[in-house]
Amino acid sequence: MLFYNGIAFCDGTFQQIDVRTGGDRIAETGPSLKRADGEEAVDLQGMWLLPGFFDVHTHGRDGADFSDAPAEELVRIRDSYARCGVTSLLATTMTMEENYSRAMLKRIRTAIEEKSDGARIWGINLEGPFLGPDKKGCHDPQYLRKPDIAWFEELDGCAGGHIRLVDLDPTLDGAMDFIRAFAGKKKLSIAHTGADYETACLAVDAGADHVTHLYNAMNGLNHRKPGVVGMVQDREVWAELICDGVHVHPAVVRMTFAADAGKLCIVSDSLSAAGLGDGIYSLGGLEVHVTGRRAALADGTLACSVSDVFEECRNVISFGVAPEAAISAASRNPAKAMGLEGEIGDIRPGLLADLLVVTPDFALKRVYVGGKEIR
Repeated sequence: MLFYNGIAFCDGTFQQIDVRTGGDRIAETGPSLKRADGEEAVDLQGMWLLPGFFDVHTHGRDGADFSDAPAEELVRIRDSYARCGVTSLLATTMTMEENYSRAMLKRIRTAIEEKSDGARIWGINLEGPFLGPDKKGCHDPQYLRKPDIAWFEELDGCAGGHIRLVDLDPTLDGAMDFIRAFAGKKKLSIAHTGADYETACLAVDAGADHVTHLYNAMNGLNHRKPGVVGMVQDREVWAELICDGVHVHPAVVRMTFAADAGKLCIVSDSLSAAGLGDGIYSLGGLEVHVTGRRAALADGTLACSVSDVFEECRNVISFGVAPEAAISAASRNPAKAMGLEGEIGDIRPGLLADLLVVTPDFALKRVYVGGKEIR
């Protein structure tokens, strides 16, 4: 297939080039590529061609949650993700009871390994149980626990080794030993913590290189106590940012992109209500009330979002951030953060042909996964 006569987003910039796919990969890019006999061609006049978006922190959407839905439902929503421009994701868990956690990870493993034309699940984001009770958010406190190497290895066994990202509070007993044990083997994220700047830096020195939903479930930035937020400015780490306009104010989104655009990964942190409407939903066994754009526990605690990464990327641009920075934070940056830049996240020969056709005002027109059109 040949995509021609449009603008492609390659290597972080918009370029007037054509793109050819072969099988499920990008085969060639360049100006004015010649159409081969019998080759399908897509005229991109007035359109942008973008790499598919990657959500590294999503609990579910379209009525299904990775923590409690049957495996067949988790396979079904892979198509739902792709249809909204998210062609890659990490299935993100909640803090659950031990036996339930084992079963949950086995179900997610099935969803990962099942053949599907929908979004690719590149692994699991284990959010919990190694989180701080003081910054638990909507995680059930009765199941939180200190980082435990043996328990994690059992969970990863249930997941078929698919756990890619582990969230943990570095202030908990055993956290630094856990980080050192899995550094270079798993991606490790500072999460749900009251850690100060110094402790956050020690966690990075030990091997953590990721921060879960920056600003949320952590101490705020203070001019004398910079905390995790200040550490992100100083150290080589990746930082997730929920850009639904509810979890982080647009002014703070602009400020954060101005300071750290190259480190940011736009994430949805979505729950099963994403793509649906107002109502009462379940998240990790807890009741969540959705009204408009806000999802909260019964006590008012802000929960996950009802958004998706494509919508959030459009939000970021509308907030005043350059499209190049916003698109990179939805594609190139998360691919690099998860060590997948050799497979996805850009438009260049050899990468998977996961592609989005959008208008310059960010209306999604077509989605391709592995060179196959699904929308």
